[in-house]
Amino acid sequence: MLEKMNVTISDMDKNASSRLDGLEKKVTCLEASVKTRFEYVETDMRVLKESQPPVVTNEAATSNNNDEYEANSNQQ
Repeated sequence: MLEKMNVTISDMDKNASSRLDGLEKKVTCLEASVKTRFEYVETDMRVLKESQPPVVTNEAATSNNNDEYEANSNQQ
């Protein structure tokens, strides 16, 4: 009976280690893929920042203070 248990445990160990090896390979592959995608995004962001300076229009730079609005009104 002990021999049978030892063989079963040994088989389970081999099965678990092979599954872990497979998972490790998949994780490594996914990690490389994610790193590559981040590098592409960083490159695209750098190119976009360098190509177009931010444009601020006059309308966006000034506020619209209208005295007729209740919040800005001087009337009681």
